[in-house]
Parts: sequence; C-alpha cells; structure tokens
Amino acid sequence: MKFEYPEDEKFFADLLTNGDITKLHTQYTHLFDFNHPAIKRWEFNKVSKKLLKELMEKYEGKCQLCIHPDCSKEAKFECDHIIPLSTNELNKTLRNMKRVSKEKVSAQSFGSNHVDNLILACKRCNAFKKHKILPHKFHS
Repeated sequence: MKFEYPEDEKFFADLLTNGDITKLHTQYTHLFDFNHPAIKRWEFNKVSKKLLKELMEKYEGKCQLCIHPDCSKEAKFECDHIIPLSTNELNKTLRNMKRVSKEKVSAQSFGSNHVDNLILACKRCNAFKKHKILPHKFHS
C-alpha cells in the first residue's frame, strides 16, 4: 500500500489505528485501492446489487449514517463507501489547497470496494455525506 503523500498515510493511521502505521499496513490494506476512480466505479457497478443485499441483511435495513434530518423517510438504500473511492478532502484540509478558478480542488483515489469499506445508507444520508471521510466510529 503506497500513499502519494506521507501526511495522508498519517491521517489514515490516526483515523483507523490511533497512529499505528504498521497496524494500518497489516490490518487495513483491504480498505484502500489507489486505482483510478473510474475503474473502481466500473468494478463496483458489477457487484453493487449483491453487496446491497448483503448490507441490507447485515444492518437489518437500517441506515448506518443517520446524518440527514430526513434519514430513512424514503425506504431507498444504497451502499456507501466509508473511505470514499475518491475525495479532495485531504487536499483541502491537509495541504490547504483552494479552488483558484472554476476548477475543483483535485481529488485523490483512496477507498476500495471491499465489503468492509461499505455501510448501508439511506439515499438522503448518502447524498448528504458526499465524498467526506467519516469519523473513526464507522471503522472496524
């Protein structure tokens, strides 16, 4: 597992393992995939129905995010990536990158499609979360 920036590795080690980089590399590699996000989305689309069914059973059809005021009002659920397939959050927060034109701050590829990197989210909460990285409580 190779992070583009050492501060990203530290960020995820702090988030997932209380700063233990060795533990990050031995117990959490399956949560990461640095391939291009388009490739990961294509792969995900092939298995998303199966994974959604697994998550519906695992979480008994209950949203695990519960972050939108209208959480679960519509009984439509989706698989949500805990560590997003791609995000610009770390570029904005760790490197203080700002939008300088109409272009967005560049994103990086992080999350995998492994079932351990997925939770069940209602459609509203998943849209509300977008590409943010969730707090530690959602990581095993």
